[in-house]
Amino acid sequence: MTDHKRGTAMSVFDRFKSKANLPKGYSEVKFEFTEEETEAINQTLERYAAIANADTPDGMRTVVATKVKEVWKAQGLTEYVEDLMLRLQGCESDEEMASLLNKAIKAQMKAYAIHNLPIYLFQLAGMFELAGDATNAKDFFRHFLQAQSAFKPDQLDTIVQDQTGFDMPKVIEIAKQKAR
Repeated sequence: MTDHKRGTAMSVFDRFKSKANLPKGYSEVKFEFTEEETEAINQTLERYAAIANADTPDGMRTVVATKVKEVWKAQGLTEYVEDLMLRLQGCESDEEMASLLNKAIKAQMKAYAIHNLPIYLFQLAGMFELAGDATNAKDFFRHFLQAQSAFKPDQLDTIVQDQTGFDMPKVIEIAKQKAR
């Protein structure tokens, strides 16, 4: 199930046959995964594949919808971000902290590009805040509020959002205060 190679380029709209079929108001976003991001994604895909295939008959494999696989990729990235954020506690220099935060911010942005769950924007705002970038923090709190107000989650989105453990009404209040 490891289908990502180092430096794999990806477009958020790879599933559309032509650029003419992009959803109205959207533009194509291209990015590459770092080696560390690819490893995190592959570990997550392999973990979920093992779970999904645990009860399948010999010689058979479970097939999942494209969105499910994209959600798993985003989860792999967010797990990588969580690991980076934990590593901040042991930083011995400002340079090391800045490097970890930069990696975390980039990976979190990619997670949002793959699976546009608004809570990812809230987390980005917090990362910018931690980095001392008040302007971007405020902008991302606003982006979160806008995305959350327009968000119409499907069943999978709801499951993933519930798994984040965030109290959404409280998160929205915090974002409103910090966006001012």
